[in-house]
Order: sequence, then C-alpha cells, then structure tokens
Amino acid sequence: MSRRVLNGIVFLLVLIPSIQYVWQSRDMPQFAYLHDDGILFVTAKSVAEGSYRIESFPDAPPQTKFPPLYPAYLSLIWQVNPNFPANLRVGTLFAWLPLAGYLLLAWLYYRKIGITEGRAWLLAALLGINPYLLAFGGMMFSDVLFSCCVLAVMLALAGEGVAMAALAGALAACAYLSRTAGIALLASVPLAMLWAGRKKAVFQKAVVFSAPLLAAVIGWMWWTRTHTKTSVDLTTLYYTDYMRYLLRFDWNVLPSVLWKNIDQLLYSMGSMAVPRVFDAFFMKTLTQVVGVAMIVGTVRLVRRGGAGQYASFALITSAILLIWNFPPTERFVVPLYPLLLAGLATEIEHLGKMLLGAFRKKDMGERVVASGFLAAVVFLLGMGLALQVYMTFFYPRQASAARVEKLRDQRAAYQWISNNLPTSAKVLSYDDPLLYLYTGRRGHYLPLDPLWWYTEDHDSIRGSYRDVAAYSRSHGLEYIYFTSEDLSRETGDEDRTAVQRLVRENRELTPVFQAGIGTIYRVGPARP
Repeated sequence: MSRRVLNGIVFLLVLIPSIQYVWQSRDMPQFAYLHDDGILFVTAKSVAEGSYRIESFPDAPPQTKFPPLYPAYLSLIWQVNPNFPANLRVGTLFAWLPLAGYLLLAWLYYRKIGITEGRAWLLAALLGINPYLLAFGGMMFSDVLFSCCVLAVMLALAGEGVAMAALAGALAACAYLSRTAGIALLASVPLAMLWAGRKKAVFQKAVVFSAPLLAAVIGWMWWTRTHTKTSVDLTTLYYTDYMRYLLRFDWNVLPSVLWKNIDQLLYSMGSMAVPRVFDAFFMKTLTQVVGVAMIVGTVRLVRRGGAGQYASFALITSAILLIWNFPPTERFVVPLYPLLLAGLATEIEHLGKMLLGAFRKKDMGERVVASGFLAAVVFLLGMGLALQVYMTFFYPRQASAARVEKLRDQRAAYQWISNNLPTSAKVLSYDDPLLYLYTGRRGHYLPLDPLWWYTEDHDSIRGSYRDVAAYSRSHGLEYIYFTSEDLSRETGDEDRTAVQRLVRENRELTPVFQAGIGTIYRVGPARP
C-alpha cells in the first residue's frame, strides 16, 4: 500500500468523529442559537435573490457588518434548496465541508513546520474530536472557513519566491472577506517577514503579499462607508456597524476590559483542551494553566523555527481580542488552535524530558516530586481527553433534545404569527432570524451593551427590559415574542429570572398567545 493511500485512509478515520457529530445534528436544531449564524443565513438568502441585505431587519438595510465571502458560500444552499427549514440539512453539509478542509490543512501545516508524520496525525486526530471545533463545524459560522484561509496563508508563506507571497496575499484577502479579523494578517505577515530578514527581496515579498489584502480591506471599507446607516442607535449599530458598536467605550473601563479579557482568553484557550463542563474555580484555574502551557510551548516551537508567521498572527489577533470589548470565547480561538495545540504538545514533550531527567537522579526527594508532578499532568491530560470524548460523543444528544423541545414551542408561536399577524407586523424577538425565516415578519432583538458585563452593571441589563415597551414603540415594533430562554447567551440565571418577571408584570404588554416556554405580547400605548 502506497504512503499516499495510507494517509488517505488515516484522514478518513480522522474525519469520522465530525461526520458522526454532524449526522446526529443533521436537522441543525441548534441553528441561530448564537444569533450570528441566523443573520448570516438570512444574508445568504438575500445573496441568492440578487442583493446583499439583512432582510430580517426592518427596512432591510444593506449588510455592512459581515463581509461577503461566507454569505456568498451559504447562498449556494438556497440555490440547491430554497425551502426553509428543509434546507438546513444541506446547510449541515456545507458547514461541515470547511471543517474537513481545516483538518487537512492543519495536518499539512504540521508537516510543513517539521512535525513528524505520526505526530502530525495525532494532532490532527485531537483536532478532529475537539467538541468546540465540531460544534462550529456543524453550524453556519464563518470561523472555520476563516481558519482554513489562515492555514492556507501559512502554507503559502512557507513556500519560496514572490509568486508564493502573492498567492498568500490572495488567500489573506479571502480570509479578510470571510471575517474582518483577517486584518491582523496585514500587520503580522509583513512584520514577521521583515523580522526574519532585512534584504530587499523580503521587502518586495511583503509588498506583494500586502497588495491584494489591502485591496480587499479598502473595498470592504468602501462598501460599509457608503452603505452604513448614520444612526447612532445601539441596536442599529449592533446589526450594521461592527466596528462602531464594539469600539465605543469609556477609556476608564479599559482596565476592566483588559483584565477580564486576559482571564477569558486564557480560559478559552485552555478550554479547547479541557472543555468547560464544570464552572468550579479550581477547574477554571487548571484550565488556565493549560492555556499558559500552550503559550509557553508555542514560544518553544517558534524558537525551533518554522511557526513564526502563525505565531505572529496569533500574537496580533490576541492583542486585538484583549482590547475588544467583547469576551473572547472559544469561538475566537478556533483560528489559533492548530498552533496552540502544537504548542501544548511541545510543552508536554519538554516537561516529559525534564521529568525523565529527574527520575534518573539518585536524590529520592527529586524523584518523589517528579512522580507527583507526572501524576498531576497525566490526570489533567486524561481528564481533558475524557471530557472531550464526552462532549463530542454523548453531550450533543442531550443538548439536541433540549433544543428540539425549545424549537417545538417556537414553531407553535411562529405558526400563530403567520396565521394571525399582518405581513407588515414587526416583532421584537430574541431569535429574530428564526422568526423571519419561519414567518416572513421582520424585527430584531434588544442587544445588551457588552460593557454592562465588564462593569457588572446588572441594573442596566434589567433596566433595558423594564423599559421594553417604550423601546418597542420607539422602534416601530408592535409585538414582542419572549421566552424563558431569552438572554441565555448573554447573562446568568439571576438576571434572566429578574427580566422574565419584569416582562411578565409589564402592564403595557398584553399577552395574545402562549405556547410552552414563550409568550407573544401586543405592545400597548404608554400608560399615563
């Protein structure tokens, strides 16, 4: 059997967990749970129909928040099957394909930087059972496609000559047009090139790389500049102007933003290896230790040579995430994880050599300490692997069952809306993309300012829903669809319970339909 055939067989084995994962969720009951994927799919529908708008939002403004590459890709789903929700099965396949590419490109990258074939397959297999990668690879988020573009950039940069630099630049433009986070490449790649060598040829390669990426940046910025609404309303900013929404904050809050983002970034890095099944402080600390080990191991890997470009991108990206006033969850670590996993493996190898040296010493005290340390490392890695297996092969069934139950209640409400409300009715709904796709009614949800999370401003969180009737009237929303699961992606149980009570007791809201977890309210006039 040839080496190429053997590698193909091994790759198919690496794909099995992701295939099994997406097959279990082929109807995509988790669709739009995190909102962005719903907006992306609504935008894809618009692309398939010949425009580039947020059709679910009142007045259907141009899409100026998400760049066009991923919606254009998803628009193929609507062309294959224009019937929602039946086309979610096609969407599951289209979501999985970039994940398969992610695993292949990661393996190729590992081989390119000198990792042996066996270790490269081991790392690829660990990527292939990672529950976070599988979760985002089973949903319509741009993160995995963006990560594929980044890995392709790194492979192209490993080649020689100006032509490969130009190819890397074109791939970087694709990365930026799938997620604007790709702008980090505009700084990281030229800086790493110039750091590696100061010759004229290096400068030429940096210019050739930057040209197509800069053209993509200018083109997207022109589109957003000429099509973005001028409104400073927080909701409009959230839906149409990503930069203005996230970059408006009091500089006095910056220390809190930095402190919490450092905490969350380390936690998210470590959680990729030790998933967040338990929220105990002890577990969080251990997980962050794993995150630190990833960083230290990545530094060792770079010192050995070969991963400098990827590390430069990871450094610039992390710096952006630390000052961004939005918590850096595991989703934002997905593009960096192939490097971080290789860094973790490098650090484990380093620790193994140190412990082996300690075991060879005659001093019993050093050997006892080494034994204890080895036991702790083995326990942590074993626990991380066990949690990954649980989250990949067992947890999805439980989560899927809960989401199917929620969706059943939502569909009952959507059916009532379709049968009883005029097509011009506008509805405030936490899952507004779902509402639009099921009913054709437009609306939006009430976004909470991320700064409230950083400053632990619970009064503002609850206050936004205390005044929800006035908010709805000011935005032309005649109805509110509210469920007990609303705010689940943004707040804790205490705030959610308080908000539910405020909505339920609001005398300006009249219940007109109730099904399971959700109630539809008609917004009345302001009370004197």
